[in-house]
Amino acid sequence: MPFLIDGHNLIGAMPDLHLEDPDDEARLAERLQRLAMRTGRRITVIFDRRAPGGPSSFSRGVVTVRFAPSGTTADELLIQQIQAERNPRGLIVVSSDRRVQEAARRRGAAVWSAAEFLAYMQRALGGRKPPEGIEEEKPEGVNESELKDWLELFQGRDSGA
Repeated sequence: MPFLIDGHNLIGAMPDLHLEDPDDEARLAERLQRLAMRTGRRITVIFDRRAPGGPSSFSRGVVTVRFAPSGTTADELLIQQIQAERNPRGLIVVSSDRRVQEAARRRGAAVWSAAEFLAYMQRALGGRKPPEGIEEEKPEGVNESELKDWLELFQGRDSGA
């Protein structure tokens, strides 16, 4: 089953990512890429707005990052995507917004909280945290060039979300 994720909801629930960090979206996207590579699941993550001049969406393998256009919220974009989904019963929606959850349930999609998704992510990625000050080992297939590309796409973003 693919995941459809409210990116800022998930970042807000993560103990080591912070919405004030201008690179928070890129860091989350990189982790989701590792998760997708490990599990083979497609992941779409939606954020409220994009960097000025940046793309409105892009994909890396089975991870798609989308940004709500000006005048639209991520929640509205999530609901639109849920309504447009051809097989909503095969979708897991990760959001804490009640409107998004209700739209997902009406279409038969599964709904997970950010905490449930984080527990799944931890199990899928090995369930261990590196000791403080030690960088996490990257699984095979994640290359520094792709990570650099993710970070460059998000550079210059203002931290408001």
